[in-house]
Amino acid sequence: MNRLYFTIALRAFLKGKWYTILNIAGLSLGLATFIAVSLYIDNETSYDQWNPNIDRVYLVETELPNGPSPYTPGSLAAAIKNLCPEVEETGRMNTALFQLPFYSRSEKFLIQKWVGADYSIASILGIKANGLEIKSGNDLPIVLLSKQTARILFPGESTLSGKTVNMISRNGTPMDIAGVADPAPGNSNIQFDCIGFSEDITLGKDQSYANQIYQTYLLVKPEADIEKLSKKIDRIYKQAALADTSLVAKQALAVSQTRAIYLDPLKNLHLRPHYTSAVNDQIVKGLAILAFIILIVTGVNFTNLYVSQAARRSKEVGIKKLMGISKRQIIIQFLTEILVQCLLALLVSLGLVEVALPYFNHLLDVNLSLSSVNFEIVLQVLLALLTLTLLAGLYPALLMAGFRPAEVLRGSQLERETFSWTKGIIPVLQFTFAIGIVIILIIINQQISYMKSENPGFEAKQVVYVDNLGIYNDPVKFESVRSRIIAMPGVTQVTVASNIPGGIVPASYEYIVQSKAFAMQTIAVDYHYFETLNIGLQEGKVFSSSFRADCTHAVINQTAAKVLGITHPVGAVVKGRAGNYTIIGVVNDVKTSGFEDYIQPTIYLMNDPFGLPKTQIMIRAESNTLQPLLARLGREWSSINPLDPDNFNYHFLDQLYGRLFLKQQQLQWVLIYFSALSLVIASLGFFAAAAQAIHLRMKEIAIRKVFGATGKQLMLTVGKPFFYSMLLANAIAWPAAFIAATHWLQTFAYRIEISLTPFMIASLISLSIVAITVCLQISRAIRFNPALKLKE
Repeated sequence: MNRLYFTIALRAFLKGKWYTILNIAGLSLGLATFIAVSLYIDNETSYDQWNPNIDRVYLVETELPNGPSPYTPGSLAAAIKNLCPEVEETGRMNTALFQLPFYSRSEKFLIQKWVGADYSIASILGIKANGLEIKSGNDLPIVLLSKQTARILFPGESTLSGKTVNMISRNGTPMDIAGVADPAPGNSNIQFDCIGFSEDITLGKDQSYANQIYQTYLLVKPEADIEKLSKKIDRIYKQAALADTSLVAKQALAVSQTRAIYLDPLKNLHLRPHYTSAVNDQIVKGLAILAFIILIVTGVNFTNLYVSQAARRSKEVGIKKLMGISKRQIIIQFLTEILVQCLLALLVSLGLVEVALPYFNHLLDVNLSLSSVNFEIVLQVLLALLTLTLLAGLYPALLMAGFRPAEVLRGSQLERETFSWTKGIIPVLQFTFAIGIVIILIIINQQISYMKSENPGFEAKQVVYVDNLGIYNDPVKFESVRSRIIAMPGVTQVTVASNIPGGIVPASYEYIVQSKAFAMQTIAVDYHYFETLNIGLQEGKVFSSSFRADCTHAVINQTAAKVLGITHPVGAVVKGRAGNYTIIGVVNDVKTSGFEDYIQPTIYLMNDPFGLPKTQIMIRAESNTLQPLLARLGREWSSINPLDPDNFNYHFLDQLYGRLFLKQQQLQWVLIYFSALSLVIASLGFFAAAAQAIHLRMKEIAIRKVFGATGKQLMLTVGKPFFYSMLLANAIAWPAAFIAATHWLQTFAYRIEISLTPFMIASLISLSIVAITVCLQISRAIRFNPALKLKE
């Protein structure tokens, strides 16, 4: 009998092979999406989960006038440990804001992430090194290389104890290496090429509350009340800041009724850190919701397509029941058929995932593979498969098994709308989902296009910047470098500065204007800085080599002019830490941090009292001369730049600035994939619904044809309910998509206004798909001979 079941099932599959292929293909897409997204979510939510202290580690963040910051003053950690018994341990980290080459005897490695830390950080964040004990009491600092750095600098070496590297150049400052840091057991928020531990990394450094450059981590006791602890640290911070010499801190805290301190859990730092954009969390949540909905929709489509085919096998069921086959056997037969199709879909989906993962990894900058599937993901997939089998098989099996043989064989029960339970609401929900995604995708495309086309206040194209380690705070010293480069063919401008747009956020310091203190981002620049970046001048003038008195002058941006509240800022005096500066010009605002953050008040100085190193050499050149220019610079760099002759590492400024939009572009491409997939799945749903509805109305269509109905009239009569469903789907999708898009756009300081265009485009796309899908089904139905149907 089992062999007979298999033969009958195989014949049913072959008879409706296109439906079967379509059904398996649709389910495969849904399962493949579910598996890929499960891998991604598992990867993104695994950061620092291996750390046994993850629920007790917090990063102390400050709420500054310009927004939240992960940096705190160096003295805060000691104050917390002394005054907060709820805290078991504190530790500080500081990441270098520059790249530094390390040289071994034969190799070179450019250290991009160089971290200094207290010994206590090792135990708090789970950093270990085989054979080394990182704890207080060590006489000398402990310097560890990452495994990748060690592999490059000391290939084939099994131990690095006692090894030495030279910094900056092959004959530069030597530094002893203690060993290699053990790779983290899983993903970690703490990434480094080199990390140095000492008893107190703030020793000998500025301890004032104006110097907030350290990341302070807390390991709290298990019973600690985090809310109360946060308020206590907030009071400690405010009292110390008010007693500090920083006038900005005093004024900001004096008028602030909100907290100045926020405790951010370690487990939140990757997905939703308090101090920066939560776009990672948005991608994870969006993917999870989309994958879940797509899996449900594909499951419903799978059920609908199978039901529309199963309805045609009612006579087969009637004959089996007359032969004495029980309901239980019929149910098992249908469930087995569904299970086989689901298993085939699973195999196809695994193949799709394997093929798509390299593109998925490149798109989202991850490293996923099917080999990393864990037990939870396997359990989720199996549970989804079992659920689909029951949903798609149990319902039609129970209905088919309940047929009365006499009525089925007469054909009366076949025409009942037993299988039409989903013909209304399911297609509406499917296209509501698809239309909503398309609308949001179009709005995201518009926002990204706006960010790419909107003037950021400077011109990045044709600008090359060099990671130079030589400090050129004295304009006279840089003049020889500039004269060599500007003489090369195609070069139009050359300058040096402490910061570049899209790079490290400029440091904020306090300035006093008319007895009021203001915090302003400070950029140390050289002559031709504004000309190199094509930053427009609003009023006054910019620095010029013709005026050597520029060391006592300052240039501010438009936002600074508004914040200072001076009607005519040119000529006003700004008091800084090392003296007074006269404002000589106001330049256009520059979106140095992209479009998500508001432009901050900025002051540009030639003579920076804070010692910001001018290291970023920027060169503007004509496009057709860039490649030969870079080749020549590489050959002659040792003579051009005597302060850093061994390292010529260049980048293009427009590429650096473009990285600010990377996460949003990832979200854009993810939605492109999901919108295409959702439209395909929704089309399959309408195809199934149309096939089912038309099958149930075949006698009605036959009678209408007999009475002279034309093909156009039949199209309108049968297709009208589907277009009504589509209009309803649009009515539901429009407000939902508007709310979701508005919420996303609010993460940008500078954004577009939502127009009617995305909604109209999505509606036209959906109506076109329905017209094509339904008309293809109806055109097949109206070509049959009505007499054959009326004889049944």
